[in-house]
Amino acid sequence: MLLGLGFVLSFGYWCTNFAEVQRAMAANSMGAARRTPIIGAIPKMLFPAIVILPGMIAFGLSSDAVAGGYSIPVKPDGALNYNQVLPSMIFHYFPNGLLGLAITALMASFMSGMAANVTAFNTVWTYDLYKAMKPDTGDKQLLSMGKMATVFGIVAAMGFALFASKYNNIMSVLQLVFGFVNAPLFATFLLGMFTRKSNSVGSFWGLVIGTSSAVLFHGFSFATGNALGSKGGWLTSIGISPESLVEFPKEMSQTFWVAIVAFSVTFIVNAGLSLATKRDKTDEQLKGLVYSLTPKFREEGEAWILRPAVLGTIVFICAIILNIIFW
Repeated sequence: MLLGLGFVLSFGYWCTNFAEVQRAMAANSMGAARRTPIIGAIPKMLFPAIVILPGMIAFGLSSDAVAGGYSIPVKPDGALNYNQVLPSMIFHYFPNGLLGLAITALMASFMSGMAANVTAFNTVWTYDLYKAMKPDTGDKQLLSMGKMATVFGIVAAMGFALFASKYNNIMSVLQLVFGFVNAPLFATFLLGMFTRKSNSVGSFWGLVIGTSSAVLFHGFSFATGNALGSKGGWLTSIGISPESLVEFPKEMSQTFWVAIVAFSVTFIVNAGLSLATKRDKTDEQLKGLVYSLTPKFREEGEAWILRPAVLGTIVFICAIILNIIFW
């Protein structure tokens, strides 16, 4: 957990996830950009309470004789459907006016997150991939490609939602996706930011091999109680013996190890190939990108409380206190 979640997935999410990075890139100053992930961490610390409290309230209401007849929704197989607890309580207890407001708030929250991720997807595809393959492409064609990428991304997300519905815990799905995507990106960013030797050959093959290794490790492992297939152990479909698979006690443990494998393989392959091949950028071209070649930012004219070091310390202390209280 310390390495998989505390280091790889956490740093990968806050520092290399494009949905977060684009917010920092839109800041009006370097100081504001540096504060972006730190300030974002403050409401994120409340996320466990936001997720857990509705379930606790629903459990208490369903066992209370004066709760107005509320009961937790059930699935077709008779099992309790905890994912529908919040919307079911909203529909059961809210009057018409508040019901409309609550649904609007839920939709606004959903659209905000979806818009950030769709924007990240079509930007990366259009400018970083498509334009790199076709440098002479005009703005009009890029705009059309961006629109098509947006439609494709939304349709793909709808299809992925069907896959995610097979999991009992949505956080397991999110951590698995981050293990496949963010962990290799984090290793690539880490080498690119702190070493001058990292080049395009090492970065490209590091990402390809690191992501592939994570997918293979997922197929070679499974969590106790899960059927072999989409949740892991799918390599048995091509003849691998179930006895040779790696078994984990929890889905989360499996996803943390997927992230560790993805990060480690990407880091090793990237570093090895970069050392074995020539640099494709000079020190002058890497200024502003590599830490050792970038002039140190001086925080002038900012209140001391807004300095990243101070804010980061406050957030770190609050996180420790919350962990001690709810351990």
